[in-house]
Amino acid sequence: MSAGRGIERLVGACAAIGVAAWLGVACEAKTEREPLPDWREGLSQGDAGVRPDAFVEPDAAVEDAGPQDAADPIEGFALTPAYGLGYDTRLSATRAVDGECAVNPDGTPQGFEEKECTLDINELDLYGNGLDFDFWVPEGVCEYVIYGHYMYEAFEVGVGPIEVSWDVDGVGNVSNQVNAVNGMPYCEYDHRWRDPDAPNCCLGSYTATITNTDSGQVEVQGPLFWGGKPAECYNGAAFWDPEASLSEDGWPMNKIVFTQELAWHKRFHWDNLSTDYFTNVVLASYYHPLDHQPGGAPAGLLAAWAQPFYTFQCYDHAEELLAELRLVVKEWNEEHEFYTEDDPDSTGIEPHTGTPINDRRDWADATPGSVDFIEFAQ
Repeated sequence: MSAGRGIERLVGACAAIGVAAWLGVACEAKTEREPLPDWREGLSQGDAGVRPDAFVEPDAAVEDAGPQDAADPIEGFALTPAYGLGYDTRLSATRAVDGECAVNPDGTPQGFEEKECTLDINELDLYGNGLDFDFWVPEGVCEYVIYGHYMYEAFEVGVGPIEVSWDVDGVGNVSNQVNAVNGMPYCEYDHRWRDPDAPNCCLGSYTATITNTDSGQVEVQGPLFWGGKPAECYNGAAFWDPEASLSEDGWPMNKIVFTQELAWHKRFHWDNLSTDYFTNVVLASYYHPLDHQPGGAPAGLLAAWAQPFYTFQCYDHAEELLAELRLVVKEWNEEHEFYTEDDPDSTGIEPHTGTPINDRRDWADATPGSVDFIEFAQ
């Protein structure tokens, strides 16, 4: 699924949160994508802690792939548009004056440089073709490259109540229920109560107390786990990545590449969304804070394990961060707005079809405000 990659060694796979934790924690490297987990099928019990990263000793150096099909030679630690797609995209620094999504670290922690960048793409190009861009690592800077991708909480994750109780008589009539429905423990974050195809996102444990009102017998059960699996409640580019590797708990894992200060290049590609989704949210991470008051971001990106950026990092042997690029993907509703770089979220009705100009939702209209989660509306 990639072009011009050269010799790539994915020397380890790391969970996407808490990069600083990956040294000294072992995990098995995976090079093939496993099927995404079913909403209801068994991954091990998760909790609200930080997911660890891991490291595997490399066995060979990475060779320099060299520039492939860029218009100009690539300089610096950089992200660039993918050429030869048959349609236009832009990739540039979000706020920097020079406009390039590139930094030039000197290979020391003191020379650390960072940039936030934006990839602009028309909405049907993203929905019908997917996402492509190129990543460049210069010679003599990075001993390791670590990258991970954008993801969000689609169904709300939360900790369930710690006490559950109800009364029952000799013929099975249930009364006085606390955190229970029809004599069954109830957690609002177990979304299967609303839809059997939804995930269980309820974490923590509880004690159940059942009182027989006829005999006076009291039965106490527990502690029992609510059984939620938070990774099943998330989605985004990290999951949709054709090269994704999932941890035992179902989380997409960051990739570690041992470059040995050699130049390195990779083309990233995500398949078109039209096969599985109705919107562009799975790949389009951009949002405007004014659309999501009072929190300033969609609820799904304010969550504990959410990653609002596609992130690319350069490290030395001691895991000191030397450079970082953070990428946002913005989809545009109209082609002329894309080329004039005016309004990505233009609205109205198309004159011939009578359909909305905004054909594929992004965060602006998928979950306006900062309370609602997107759930099945992806």
